[in-house]
Amino acid sequence: MLTSNRHELDNWVNRRPWHRYDASIASLASTLLPEKWSYDGRADYRILSNYIIYTFDKLRNEYSEAPEAERPKILYEGAEKACFNTGLFDKNWQPIFFYCIRNRTPDKQPWDFQSFQTAYTLNKLGINGAELRRADYFSNPSDLVFDFRCAIIPQWDHILDEEENFRRIPENIRTLGKDACQYLITGSIERTIQRIRANYKTVIPQWFKGRIQLLIPLYLTNGDKPDLALAISKNETTMQYLGHTCLTCEMAYNNARLIARPESYWLDP
Repeated sequence: MLTSNRHELDNWVNRRPWHRYDASIASLASTLLPEKWSYDGRADYRILSNYIIYTFDKLRNEYSEAPEAERPKILYEGAEKACFNTGLFDKNWQPIFFYCIRNRTPDKQPWDFQSFQTAYTLNKLGINGAELRRADYFSNPSDLVFDFRCAIIPQWDHILDEEENFRRIPENIRTLGKDACQYLITGSIERTIQRIRANYKTVIPQWFKGRIQLLIPLYLTNGDKPDLALAISKNETTMQYLGHTCLTCEMAYNNARLIARPESYWLDP
């Protein structure tokens, strides 16, 4: 099973038996535009599985906030069939849809997962996929651009004092103590700002808890490969970026891939 935590998708659709769903995910990965969907050394398609889960979360939120007439364009639910636009494309640039049929088991999710479909095959099943839109992350394009007028203020108590977050820092850095970690991270932030000035693609947007944040790399042990990504968001009142937390690069990639495949020199699976 690729994921065991319960998500909104699990409340909406039955994906069991897991071996069949996992096989569908693996088959889907082979049909998509070339992209790595597993981390190095693994073949579990975890990136793709997480992408589907959190894309549905975003669509479900859009659905709940949309006028009644717009809802079928976000999440199609007919009498016997349901589907949503995954936002993915196959190698022929055809959009991919998550297709379900009515679940007949009492007191269970309303839908049973069946397959991933293209717009063409979905049309043959009686659903107009062209009307189903992708998740929308770009309501304010300015959120995607780093503002050099703003200083970055890290949330040190969260980064250093919470054990789970502190352990994301490489061990050879942690052993130097929290003061040394703070000093090294502060220096890395300053150097990263210079990297952003040289290449705007250094900044990568991510979607987290209903809003856009920016990810910037932190180089602590190696000048060529980042150790962590700092998640920041802009406070318009104080004109500062708040540095919320340090993420592992795997965590950062998962969050960033929801919006688009990161086109950056530093973040890849």
